[in-house]
Amino acid sequence: MKIKLRHFVRKSDLKPIKDDILKQYDQKFVDQIFPVKCKVEIIQTEAGDTLYAINNTLKLWKSRDGYIPVLKLLINKKVDLKRVIVDMGAIRFVTNGADVMRPGVTHIDSDIKKGDILQIVDEKHSRALAIGRAMFDALDMESRSSGKIIKNIHTIQDSIWDFEKEFI
Repeated sequence: MKIKLRHFVRKSDLKPIKDDILKQYDQKFVDQIFPVKCKVEIIQTEAGDTLYAINNTLKLWKSRDGYIPVLKLLINKKVDLKRVIVDMGAIRFVTNGADVMRPGVTHIDSDIKKGDILQIVDEKHSRALAIGRAMFDALDMESRSSGKIIKNIHTIQDSIWDFEKEFI
């Protein structure tokens, strides 16, 4: 992934970004991403992705699915998201980018709504494996016995993960 454009955001231009994020997440999420004093940098890539680095740490990725926190924030427990827990047999498939199928899910947070961005977690270590978008409300997910229920968006195998490792 190559950088096309990189610039810092003025403090006065930060409020519209936060307001846009608030359309998708709550205030607690925004506070976890943006500390009181922060230096925000916007990075445009040649692939058309927009990334946000806060205090020299890559934290957000804006895609067609909306604002997605980078997986490392979830792994390090710096950000809270609704979650779905998958069994050990699903780990290999989820980390390789497969969508989450209902038979592999052992727990679904009850407040998940269709379209929510959520974390996919393994049942043994409670560690974030991927970030996905809910295809159904929690009740609909629970009632299903088969089929896809979560679209996989971001894993440790994708270009955003690789870019984050190289980012400084």
